[in-house]
Amino acid sequence: MHKDLKKTICGNEKADRKDDDRMKKIPVVMDCDPGSDDALAILMVHAAENIDLRAITTVAGNLNREITAQNALNIVEYFNIGVPVAKGSYPIMKKFEALDVSIMGEGGLGNAVLPKAKGEYSPYHSVELLHKEIQKSPGEIVILATGPLTNVALLLSVYLEDRELIKEIVIMGGAVYEGNHTPRTEFNIYIDVEAAKIVFQSGIPIKMIGTDVTYRTPVTKSDLECLLSNDKKVSKFIGDLMFYPGDDKRPFPEEGIFIWDGLAAAALICPECMEYKHVYVDVETRGELTYGETVADMNHYLKQVPNTHIAMECKKYMFLSLLQKTIEAIE
Repeated sequence: MHKDLKKTICGNEKADRKDDDRMKKIPVVMDCDPGSDDALAILMVHAAENIDLRAITTVAGNLNREITAQNALNIVEYFNIGVPVAKGSYPIMKKFEALDVSIMGEGGLGNAVLPKAKGEYSPYHSVELLHKEIQKSPGEIVILATGPLTNVALLLSVYLEDRELIKEIVIMGGAVYEGNHTPRTEFNIYIDVEAAKIVFQSGIPIKMIGTDVTYRTPVTKSDLECLLSNDKKVSKFIGDLMFYPGDDKRPFPEEGIFIWDGLAAAALICPECMEYKHVYVDVETRGELTYGETVADMNHYLKQVPNTHIAMECKKYMFLSLLQKTIEAIE
């Protein structure tokens, strides 16, 4: 655990200053497929002082769309987050393939079990709710996409005008050097490759938080011991999400775990915690062995204008500080 964990968010004491520029909140719609790491990302965005979470739209990904939507609604109600939750889509052009239940548990939230929410979903489909929020705040909305990009691609295909009105899309997905679902492909991209291509070719500014940075930022058992050594319900929930502290049937990995979507949330909340390379990215849709690869032109061979900031390094102590702030902020 980094010695600066207990310091202010992002290790920067100036974060407590109340000047207008620093405290202006970023309006965000989170498009996700909860999923244990999505659940943590939801809590991080909800707790962040500089984020105005407007809505949560869900998509089929880690699990089918009914389960991801129900998980999101349960989280929102249990932690009094107070934003609408919408049901979304299955992949555009291929059969849906859910994540193996051995990875995130039967319900997708590790060992965590939440009461079933009594509230109702938004009356709008995820794509419609995204559109409505963008129209309310043209040029301001950031989409944090931590699942397959189906909803976002449909939005950009149906509402062409929204392409000019989205400030940025922060994506958990993609791989430059090493996939996590195939040798060259990251899971979220693979689930809906055609959707990913639409999004990366949209002209909207993109930050890609992929396997290149997540594999470099493992969270260890000792990290979690420090973070979760309290009696708060949010700490128990986070521990259960991560199968912490482990048992004989499922020991906690010695090398640590990768909190994929949490890093994407961190990139949004605390831009200075990431180091990026700005390059041109396209998505391979026809390769026999490379289907779904996010092809990053790291050396500018294609002579295309860069369209994506790819996160290559994360300052881990800043990420852990954000997790600490999340736990402190949530009752």
